[in-house]
Amino acid sequence: MLLDQLTLHNVGTYLGRQSAVLTPTCPNQPVVLFGGLNGAGKTTILDALQLCLYGPHANCSGRKNLSYEDYLLQTISRGADVPEAAVELSFRHMRDGRESRYQIHRSWAKTGKGCTERLEVIVNGRLDPLLTENWGEQVEEFLPSRIAPLFLYDGEKIEGYADPQSSARMIATAVYNLLGLNLVEKLSADLVLLERRKRTETKDAVDRERITALENEFYEVEQERRASHQRQASLRTKLGQARKRLHECEEKYRQEGGALYERRTELEASQARARTDHTEVSKKLLEFVAGPAPLLLIKDLLADVAAADAHEAKTLLIRDTATILKERDQDILKNLSSWGVGDKSLAKLKKYLQQDIEGRAGSYVEPVFALSPEARAILAELRAEVLLRTERELFGLLEQETLAQSHLEDAAAAVVAIPTADALAAVVAQRKHLLAEVASLEVDLRKAETEEEVLTRDIDRRSRELERLRREATEEQVAVGETLRVISYSEKVRNTLVTFRGEIVRRHVERIETLVLDSLKQLLRKDSLVKTVRIDPGTFALDLNDKNGNVMPPERLSAGERQLLSVAILWGLARTSRRPLPTIIDTPLGRLDSTHRKLLLTRYFPHASHQVILLSTDEEIFGSYYDSLKPWIGRSYELEFDDTLSATTIREGYFGGEARHGH
Repeated sequence: MLLDQLTLHNVGTYLGRQSAVLTPTCPNQPVVLFGGLNGAGKTTILDALQLCLYGPHANCSGRKNLSYEDYLLQTISRGADVPEAAVELSFRHMRDGRESRYQIHRSWAKTGKGCTERLEVIVNGRLDPLLTENWGEQVEEFLPSRIAPLFLYDGEKIEGYADPQSSARMIATAVYNLLGLNLVEKLSADLVLLERRKRTETKDAVDRERITALENEFYEVEQERRASHQRQASLRTKLGQARKRLHECEEKYRQEGGALYERRTELEASQARARTDHTEVSKKLLEFVAGPAPLLLIKDLLADVAAADAHEAKTLLIRDTATILKERDQDILKNLSSWGVGDKSLAKLKKYLQQDIEGRAGSYVEPVFALSPEARAILAELRAEVLLRTERELFGLLEQETLAQSHLEDAAAAVVAIPTADALAAVVAQRKHLLAEVASLEVDLRKAETEEEVLTRDIDRRSRELERLRREATEEQVAVGETLRVISYSEKVRNTLVTFRGEIVRRHVERIETLVLDSLKQLLRKDSLVKTVRIDPGTFALDLNDKNGNVMPPERLSAGERQLLSVAILWGLARTSRRPLPTIIDTPLGRLDSTHRKLLLTRYFPHASHQVILLSTDEEIFGSYYDSLKPWIGRSYELEFDDTLSATTIREGYFGGEARHGH
């Protein structure tokens, strides 16, 4: 099945005629993305699809307890010139090896007495009256209503499928409908009715009266059980709504600082520790700067002193050397004179030596520091070792002081952010009231469940009593051999059906286990979190086992992991169906964190089906999330709501174009 186009006319906020092409552009881009702010009409698209297909049997979110006629009237756009609306869906479907094109047109209008509805089914361009008249049965061939929740669902509402009871009901419904076991159940029930009728025929008037009275009692108890079941459904709805309000209140409580208020003692103790740490570090720093640390401020001056001292030592050496050389020159001149060297040469040599001595003496300066050897050694050690070590230790202490100051400021900011009890009084009171309401509803629900269990046991007891009476009555009528033969064969057939059903369920449950586990592993970032998935063929209860074989209750999973488990169950069951059906998801990312969102965007949506329609807000698929999904997006639309007209327009593109998504 491939959806080609959806058209809405005066439905909800869609004033006038609005259409969207849903056909994927190519097999590698199966995603059709709708973007719209809250209230723009995303859920209306999902409801319109179901309304067009299933009519009064559609599971629309806005219907609640309304009658079908009242619901249709409610969906007509308030700004419509004429109080009428319509929804039209075009799709393709393979039948008998050939592809046919279908166009479903469902319209309704307000009349003086209420509402009139009209349905037309057009096949390959021609109106098909027979198909139109029997569409309620025919649509089950395309997309059976009982398995529609596997393919059409609200992403915010599926987390409950991770609950053992909810998952068991979903798996049981899917298995029975996917395998056609509902027909087996109906056949078994028909055989039971046949046996009852045959047995009743063999009883005399008194026995028939006893059986009839017991059957009436059985019927009354069955009615009570159904009423109890309906009360449970109502209580579950109220409980879900109360839990939603509690969640919103908890979120408000958190935003207003409730969590900080609960940690007040801890945060104040943390501030005291941070203050003590900062004081100790400051004390160490003060003690440290009492040593040689201040000399770090005159490192350059100490270098200058060392350089000047070296120069003074050099000039002293020059002075001493000049005195020695002067004495040596006199000896040389004296000896040369006695050796007969000429006066002229002696005069030149004497002049040269005198100039050399004067040049050396000219570079001499009077010492300023005149450091002793001990002082010079201390200065050298101070510069080469002491100051370097002191600088390292000082920087370490300064870093500790900075870190301690940062911790102190953070702790002080956390304490300042703690709200007062008066500021939280209203939300605390509301939270307390909602907690009590949820607890009360849970108690009422458990009571109703217990009541239903008691009634079920009573029904089983009465059923066994009826069977006993009928069996005894049948056995007493030896003259009705044909009836006994029918009953006997019927019982054998029922037993065979039970065996057949059990074997079929067992074989397919193993496949469902494999596909659900495979889907879950593709979605979870923790590959080792779940090792196996087990489904009880009798109760359809789903158990998760860790790598050690221990059963993992859903409570051990985070909220995001529970939602991914719900998606994995739906995905696994959808894959089990082996039906090429489109997948349509409203609010696809719910309250998932960034990591779980990435996993859905890259591992589920591109591969969920050959056609995936996502109805997203601007807080779900945007920025890097949009970039992750973009390679698989074939078409995208923005649901633009005009406040002045209170109407929504379907436009191509996604929230103003790619510029808003990181390009």
